[in-house]
Amino acid sequence: MTDTSKFDFNLPSVGGDADAWGTKLNTNWTNLDTLLNGGTAGSPAATVKLKDLEVTGKVTEEVHAAGTSGTIDIDPANGTVQTIAMSGNITVTASNFADGQFVSLKITSVDTDSVTWPTMQWAYGSAPSLSASNTNWVQLWKCDGVIYGSFVGPFS
Repeated sequence: MTDTSKFDFNLPSVGGDADAWGTKLNTNWTNLDTLLNGGTAGSPAATVKLKDLEVTGKVTEEVHAAGTSGTIDIDPANGTVQTIAMSGNITVTASNFADGQFVSLKITSVDTDSVTWPTMQWAYGSAPSLSASNTNWVQLWKCDGVIYGSFVGPFS
């Protein structure tokens, strides 16, 4: 019996694996299910990378509530849309960004509270002044090892 090179699928021997198809197919489908769910399967472990992905229909991103006060780490693994409903001063960190990752951040209930941003590069040269009473949108991304930010603006 041989295996495929990328995902370690079992390949039955032509004419030589009588009554073995059930087990082999079950293993293949279980491996594929695990891989498509972001896990690893088989040996060696495989990683699925999609290139030139075309989606027909809609894509819905889960919105992640990142926190309300204190230190809040914006981690792209939690989704590309994250929210902060401030109930006190916050310090934003972005320690888990990899190059090419991007997050849109919705910040509400700012009132008189303040935001301390990580060391990063801002569009137009400085961190934004957030609106105290409106919804603020900030975009964060990483490229060439640098975190960048852009203030989209306040929305009423």
